[in-house]
Amino acid sequence: MTDLHTLGDAGAVDPPPGAGRVAQALAGLEAWLQTLRQPGGYAGPVAHWWSNRFRYTGPGLDWRYEGILAGYALLLKKTGEARWRERLEQAAADLIRGQNPDGTYKASRFELNPGPLGTPHEAAATLGLLLALEGLPDPAAALRAARRNLDALIARLYLPEEKAFRDRVPNKLCTLAQALLAYAEASGEEPYLEYARAALEQALRYQVREGFVRGATHQYAPTPEAGDERFFPYYQARCVPPLAEGARVLGEGRYLEAAHAVLEFVERTREGASWPMVLYPSGRRGELRFLAGMADVLLAYRRLGRPLPAEPLGALLAAQYPSGGFPTFFMARPDHRAATAVAGWNDKVFRLLAELLPDGRPLPAAQVAPAEVPVWIEGKEARMLETPEFLRFERKGAVLYEWAKPEPWARVVTLPFERR
Repeated sequence: MTDLHTLGDAGAVDPPPGAGRVAQALAGLEAWLQTLRQPGGYAGPVAHWWSNRFRYTGPGLDWRYEGILAGYALLLKKTGEARWRERLEQAAADLIRGQNPDGTYKASRFELNPGPLGTPHEAAATLGLLLALEGLPDPAAALRAARRNLDALIARLYLPEEKAFRDRVPNKLCTLAQALLAYAEASGEEPYLEYARAALEQALRYQVREGFVRGATHQYAPTPEAGDERFFPYYQARCVPPLAEGARVLGEGRYLEAAHAVLEFVERTREGASWPMVLYPSGRRGELRFLAGMADVLLAYRRLGRPLPAEPLGALLAAQYPSGGFPTFFMARPDHRAATAVAGWNDKVFRLLAELLPDGRPLPAAQVAPAEVPVWIEGKEARMLETPEFLRFERKGAVLYEWAKPEPWARVVTLPFERR
């Protein structure tokens, strides 16, 4: 049985992984992703800091598509293998066919699925589509879908009188900005650049200039002038690539300076092999830690040309299940949220590993097996079992939760799985 107690132990981290280990981990993860395929997209439950979705297990056209599309585009570019082109085309078709008439995507709210108009999820999915254009047989169709989605987001979120967006969450604004920048570059339609600039400027309005959390942006702004005094290293890292892209496309050196300041905050708050979920200006830190999500943090280092810290990368790879997936959180006593591998966090690992794969290196055959993990459900020990056919939590022979992977709704859902 895999034991999540050991994850995040900096003393147990191996040396930086070689290309062979990256390739094998990527092969296993890609095989696991394919077990989540349903008609219409990549499916499964959602575990998150804010809320969870374990009853609905159908496809989600949310930010999982950013990493899935970017990852397959990278695999195609690096290996030239036809199978990755097929996977890429299939994922792009999920978004294009799953687009609503108003330009939004079906089931795009992640932990609130199956609702539409999720932020930053729709912008992230569209960004994935734009990153994949070069490998698609009909890039014009993908570009049209991207424009429809961005137009829908602008219509719903942009306030012309304020030259700002309704959603005052910096990482969401940055993700939207990156999608707008990518669309403007691909299409040559310059008006979208001004929307991107507005989003980046709004995000930087909440960046702290001094003190313990200098460089970081408030997680949310209750008013246009004030932040909420919460700082999540993961969401800080999500701001780095968009800021760097803004500097490149718009020629604004301030954006690159801001990106480096964010990453300096992220590095300053690292604790060996991981980052705390949340920090406060007083120095207080949350105990829960992302695990699969660390991939986006490492991607921020890569985007600014900095060496990847060896301890988090080693801990991330060490956490991979025999099934090929990666758990969502590290907890001393992991519960169902921590233990579950979900598409919308594993896509981030998929993209990172695809970036780390050397050019021209094909993936080996996947070596996967069922994952059996001890967990604690409402203070009592249980176990999680995942195979290519199902995900199940049980205790002493009693099934607490069961999802048959071809099905869009879980078969068995008991407390606490039905809580949001």
